[in-house]
Amino acid sequence: MIVRSMVLLWVLSTFSLGAAGQSDPVLVSANIPMYPAIACTARVEGEVKVTFTLGASSNEPTQVEVLSGHPLLKPAALENVKTWRFINPYAVDRKYETTFTFRLSGRELPSTATKRLTVSLESFRTVEIMTDAYQATMNYAQ
Repeated sequence: MIVRSMVLLWVLSTFSLGAAGQSDPVLVSANIPMYPAIACTARVEGEVKVTFTLGASSNEPTQVEVLSGHPLLKPAALENVKTWRFINPYAVDRKYETTFTFRLSGRELPSTATKRLTVSLESFRTVEIMTDAYQATMNYAQ
């Protein structure tokens, strides 16, 4: 019984050490991503995929590039990644990919109301930004 417990403990500790060696750098600082006003007004939603490199033991991303996404959403994702700072234990350059998902909440508010902005960041690999939209107003000249 004791031998089995020791073997189980050894297997679990080996797995834990292996998993720790495979972990991502830790995002410790970032600006709050914004939903571009023009994209919100145009009711544009979608995903933007961004890649970046963390240099050896560096804490800030370099070679930040957009892989795909709507042209109205790309600049917001690109600029936000440039503000990120990490704890990076790796002694080699590594390339990462992250996905920004821009969504409208489905609520439309009068233009005088304050919109809600919700940002969800489970890890730096997935960022979700959701906001309310302003009601469309028509101004017809007489």
